[in-house]
Amino acid sequence: MKDYEQQDCQLFNTGRFNDIVYAYFVMAARQAKTPNEDVIPLLAALEDVLHTMSAEEALERFRGGIQ
Repeated sequence: MKDYEQQDCQLFNTGRFNDIVYAYFVMAARQAKTPNEDVIPLLAALEDVLHTMSAEEALERFRGGIQ
């Protein structure tokens, strides 16, 4: 991971961006016309990973094929 990426991850790990991520997710779900009963468990899972996984780990998993 490059230095600038690590700095970005550190800022993301503060939690300051969680509400923005939630907002994008909800807007995407609405645009895709995903029913609320399908969105709610996904939003709960998103909240869980945002609180339990560092941004560095999430980025590495994404790049390596999500596990």
